[in-house]
Amino acid sequence: MSIANRKLDHIIIALSKKIETSDTLLNNIQLIHQALPELSFDSINTTVEFLGKKLSAPLMFTGITGGHVYAGDINRVLAKVAEENKIAIEVGSQRAALVDPSVSWTYRVVREEAISVPVIANLGAQQLGDKPVEIAEKAIKMIDADAIAIHLNVAQELFQLEGDRDFRNILKNIEILRNELSVPIIVKEIGYGISKEVASALVKAGVKYIDVAGAGGTSWIKVEILRRKLRGEKVDLPGIYEFYNWGIPTALSIIETRSVSSEIKIIASGGIRNGVEVAKSIAIGADIAGFALPALKEAARSKECLDRYVRNIIMELKIAMLLTSAKDVEELKNVPIVFDEKITNWLSQRGIDPIKFLENRKIKKFS
Repeated sequence: MSIANRKLDHIIIALSKKIETSDTLLNNIQLIHQALPELSFDSINTTVEFLGKKLSAPLMFTGITGGHVYAGDINRVLAKVAEENKIAIEVGSQRAALVDPSVSWTYRVVREEAISVPVIANLGAQQLGDKPVEIAEKAIKMIDADAIAIHLNVAQELFQLEGDRDFRNILKNIEILRNELSVPIIVKEIGYGISKEVASALVKAGVKYIDVAGAGGTSWIKVEILRRKLRGEKVDLPGIYEFYNWGIPTALSIIETRSVSSEIKIIASGGIRNGVEVAKSIAIGADIAGFALPALKEAARSKECLDRYVRNIIMELKIAMLLTSAKDVEELKNVPIVFDEKITNWLSQRGIDPIKFLENRKIKKFS
């Protein structure tokens, strides 16, 4: 099967099937209401700087699609809304265009429409091969990217019919890219979370941007099983149902990653669906929040639907900021919060003191 057809399968399944599983555990974190905020709603400032550019809010569309004609149309809508609302945008995996350059336009439309905001290239870690710099530079040049995301999708690959089985030398290639590329690299999961062990290895390799992409949103294991069934294959693999809810919940992945370093930029993604969840993610250690599946669904309806969705998230974020007495995003990183027992038990067993984490979560700025 061509990669283009696989991309179309992914879109069809995402738009027509229930593919969200697990729980982000963001509902297990409580923002503390402040009845005397001493702020004007109009004074709430949601702007942030990301990849050297100013965003109207700490938001981004994480990698969604590309490589098929229909995907190109969706990317154009996503890019227009990203540009108009001044939020960042990341394309889907560009492997399809590296194999077949005729579909590269489905990715280039993003930069054509999103002129002033950060545009992020995207490649799978296994696709870097023995020429990681050459391959990454092609992806970056294709869309004039401000950064490149290298995604870690081991779980998906294991259940994909055409999936990779060799995951050696990935960290070595990431370190090479960190040293050789002229743009920053973002290392990201795709829905199963970054642990403190992986975060520590990435930080040692010089990575300064991590997208945790935790469990609680799209299950790519489920997507791949449904795709195989869509193609008429009788799927009888061990562990299908056992691994549907695999992974580190998004809230815990943010905390684990932040516990490793106060100097990295963290993107919270994986089941983020509204402005309150964005606020909670930032309050526990993230810098910005990303979402893919809900953006895909709204973009497939119309540009107007997607625009309304983004504006609603920003409005919800501003309300949450006012109600926690945070005049800007930096202050939101330090508002009072409470973890429930499920969160504290996990952290304690992972060697992270919940109280010390809350006391020390202020994020240092870096250039």
